[in-house]
Amino acid sequence: MRNEQDFDMEGYIKKRMLEITSLEDRRLFKEITEKLLLGINDYNQNAYKTLEQKILNEHKTQQKEFAVYLTLTDLEHYDATDSFMYPMIAEDAKKSETFDGDMVKALKKGEKPKLFTVYLKTSVSDIHKLVHGNRIFQGSIRTQKGEYKGTFELSRNEQYMDLVKNLYYIFGVNYQPWMTVCEAYIAKMFDVYLCSAGQLTEKEEIQDITIDFEEYAGRVYYNMIPLWNLEKKIEKTSTYPDACIDKVNYEHRIFSHRLKEECEYLIMNTDVEITNIRRLNGDLLITCPLDNPCEWQLYQVKKRSGKEYYLYPVLSNQSKESFAGSLTDMFRRSIKTKAELARLMEAFSYSDYVVFQDYEILDTEPEDLEACNYNMDGFILDEIRIGRSRQTLVLSFTAAEEENYLNEDIMSFLVTQVQKLFPEYLCIGRLV
Repeated sequence: MRNEQDFDMEGYIKKRMLEITSLEDRRLFKEITEKLLLGINDYNQNAYKTLEQKILNEHKTQQKEFAVYLTLTDLEHYDATDSFMYPMIAEDAKKSETFDGDMVKALKKGEKPKLFTVYLKTSVSDIHKLVHGNRIFQGSIRTQKGEYKGTFELSRNEQYMDLVKNLYYIFGVNYQPWMTVCEAYIAKMFDVYLCSAGQLTEKEEIQDITIDFEEYAGRVYYNMIPLWNLEKKIEKTSTYPDACIDKVNYEHRIFSHRLKEECEYLIMNTDVEITNIRRLNGDLLITCPLDNPCEWQLYQVKKRSGKEYYLYPVLSNQSKESFAGSLTDMFRRSIKTKAELARLMEAFSYSDYVVFQDYEILDTEPEDLEACNYNMDGFILDEIRIGRSRQTLVLSFTAAEEENYLNEDIMSFLVTQVQKLFPEYLCIGRLV
């Protein structure tokens, strides 16, 4: 892209004008340049900007319109009127912690009942230790009759991750290339399970549960709600479907007045054989074999204005908009140099967390790096990959703030982007 400050024509002319000693010649020079040269220069500049924007728009990839944003809030600060972010699980906004005698029944059957979900505000390395440590935490259960000792354990919440997995298949149904979702927040959501409850009986009403999370105590947050910019909608085919020329499919139309012009839409009906999806004059047209009007489940994808404020930083999978970046997305240009690798990761605007520095290729995977990395596309099982006997590409990063608990998550997101381009390597990150 052009640098706007490469050459200042007006400043250059003023400088040359001051070199003319004759006032009459200077006046004549000024009249000619202002009427002719500066006018031509301004015309050229405006024409260049118009052409530049036209080329950028022509090569702008549609997948930018489906960027996924995530953030986090607590129940107390959740704003139900927010028009950009929505709870990933609607029930989170109205949940209440209630415990009944069914928990004791479950314990007697050898089951571990789920109590509630918490957010662990800690690093990937700490979570790795917790997950692989089989930790049991002590606590107490208070009822109207007394207090009982209990034991508890944590297990990663899979509901939010399942939504992302399902989104991958939804992107496929909508003929959109998959963009890795930055899972930093939802990867830290954990369910708390009851392992034992002493002599607690089914008839007692549980009033409060207190758990000693030991070294994690100050990093456990209750009543947290993951938010994203996808809102579920249900719309019915607006008119009777039109038969297609192939005499097999039908075109279902949802009128534009039932949709938001500034939003994109993803069809969630993964059980329907959809052959085409397009927008025409604002209407949404869906081609499929269904010959009768039906209900369509949609994700309404909201765009960020930049004026929103949330307690936790908004994370996204959208890269900076540029002509070079658009071409890269279009043609999936291979990365051949360290500089190109750096530009790929810089495009995601996460330099406030980590910055790519260097790389090295090893014959074996460093065991000490496993704990601080995770593949955010690890659930994709249908991807064509090289066998296990491949080399390891180690990417080194420096942290802008060493104490930021999201550093390893952001590093994992960037490494996942590189992994998609280098299937011949096992990609892994390192903070140096």
